[in-house]
Amino acid sequence: MERLETEIYLRYKQIIESLGMGTSVCAGDESPAPQRVRMEDLLDRYDAFCFDGYGTLYNRGNFVYEGALDWYTMLRAAGKQMRLITNAASDVDSVLAADAGKRGFAFSEAETISSGSLLKELCVELRSRSVNRRDIREVYYIGRETGKHVLEGCGIKAVAPAGEPVEPIVAISSAKDTPETYEQAVKILKRPSAMLLVLNSDAWAPKIPGDDGVTVREPVSGALSERLRRDSMCETNGGAGCETFYLGKPFPAIWEKVKRSLPEGSRVLMVGDTLGTDVLGAKVAGFDSALVVGRNVPADELEADEKVLGIWPDYYL
Repeated sequence: MERLETEIYLRYKQIIESLGMGTSVCAGDESPAPQRVRMEDLLDRYDAFCFDGYGTLYNRGNFVYEGALDWYTMLRAAGKQMRLITNAASDVDSVLAADAGKRGFAFSEAETISSGSLLKELCVELRSRSVNRRDIREVYYIGRETGKHVLEGCGIKAVAPAGEPVEPIVAISSAKDTPETYEQAVKILKRPSAMLLVLNSDAWAPKIPGDDGVTVREPVSGALSERLRRDSMCETNGGAGCETFYLGKPFPAIWEKVKRSLPEGSRVLMVGDTLGTDVLGAKVAGFDSALVVGRNVPADELEADEKVLGIWPDYYL
């Protein structure tokens, strides 16, 4: 992993611990060693299968990873509960479900749970706080144009790229910044009582493999948000930076929503490609996890990454 990536996921662990999740969740455990399995080996062990989207089942455009549709078809045929659990905040859940369907993964809107869908509950909480209450009617937004649909669903307007919201609030859903928008975001976050909303907590993500089969990884919204958080540290906020809220995996809120959507007592497996969001998140939820190796965690870096993060899955796929 890149140094910044490591620091981000270790920070996520610290935040989760501060929420009272306990060291039993976050400390990691090397024993027993993860089992190397095929999906069919897991079929009878679990009632529900949760899948990350990008990097696990598919990537940008119409790209689908080899074997992913076979997993989907097998589990549907077996009558298993299935969920798409994604940190994508590029649109509302109905659109994300439809996009997955175009690739052959027919998840319903009810089976699709995104980090962006958590914003509405967070807004209700922030608007009702007795101390430091936030109206959150405007934000400075960096992300895909379609991500504004998530904001609009919460009654939030994105101000112009050169503008400033009434309250100093910045929302990030993808790494679509320019030098100008980055500078403006930092300026806003240095204002008193500034707030940063991280709608997609992924720090790094895999691109579509090249013709040589090699997967290149790139920093995404979580990395951009961390740079903004650090660069906003100033005398105004006591050197601590802006107040920051993270939505999606690995944080608890998304898992509570997943659990509410599943039959009580379900044996659940989370399948993903990232140690710091999918695998750690599964531990937070109390689910088992399977890591797809070689995408967001290069095979030759896997052992070192697990040790530095203190995170191990139950299985390797």
